[in-house]
Amino acid sequence: MNDKKSGSVAEFDQNWQTRKEAQYNHWTRGPAKNQVQLAFKNHYQIFSKLLREDRIASGTCLEVGCGRGSISSYFADDGYDCTLLDYSAAVLKTAEQILASNGHQATFVCGDANDLPAPDNSFDVTVSIGLLEHFEDIRKPIMEQVRVLKPGGRFFGYVVPERPDNVQKYFRWVNSFLSILARLGGTRGKIVQKEAIYRSDLGSRRYLESVQGLPVRDVQAFGLYPMPMISHSPEFPFSLLPPPLEWTLTKLFEASLQARRLMLKRHPWICREEMGQAFLITFRKEY
Repeated sequence: MNDKKSGSVAEFDQNWQTRKEAQYNHWTRGPAKNQVQLAFKNHYQIFSKLLREDRIASGTCLEVGCGRGSISSYFADDGYDCTLLDYSAAVLKTAEQILASNGHQATFVCGDANDLPAPDNSFDVTVSIGLLEHFEDIRKPIMEQVRVLKPGGRFFGYVVPERPDNVQKYFRWVNSFLSILARLGGTRGKIVQKEAIYRSDLGSRRYLESVQGLPVRDVQAFGLYPMPMISHSPEFPFSLLPPPLEWTLTKLFEASLQARRLMLKRHPWICREEMGQAFLITFRKEY
């Protein structure tokens, strides 16, 4: 990923070094205090349920393109031996600081998702959050994760496509209003624009096609994250609102999710792909 279209390491580094959001800690053992903590808690609930069904209650986990390593903190807190990999040394330093502050131990590796520096059959779980949509050739990083998975191991690819017509379309006016308020409040100089990074608009069908012929089974794809992102800067990593507002939104979202659970009789974080903020591709490696 060295050209502008595919997303360069320099662009990712610039975003992580210039935005205070890079230091946000999205892990919590207790109740979620903001929208992003709520999101990661629900991501992990989905992952954990599938792993329990696989009878993979612990083991080794590789997070590819780890960023701040939020999901790895959930795995580490659940007893997994975690390795965090990213191509950016600046990102890895941030992740190391955040996991240490959470009391979690992990191994941190600088490496390429297209050429993972790990032997075959090394990990029980591989996971990525918001990574694969930044690749034009999505089959290659998926193949690498299949290679390093142990037979029977589980792959999680949480994909955030460029999609303007999901649930967010109903709340753009809210974010625009918050952005105006933030600027009127004198924060204009603090709202740093994110560097342009390539992000595809591919849906799950293209990802399902990309795993055909690989030694995998139990392939699934479904939408996730049916809630809006409410912020004056909703781009990843979006800026949080003041704590009282975040707490209020989180409680409203939790009530909405509980209503969805009662109506749908399933985990409420799962939704129609076209409405979700993201979708999940998951499968197991053949024995």
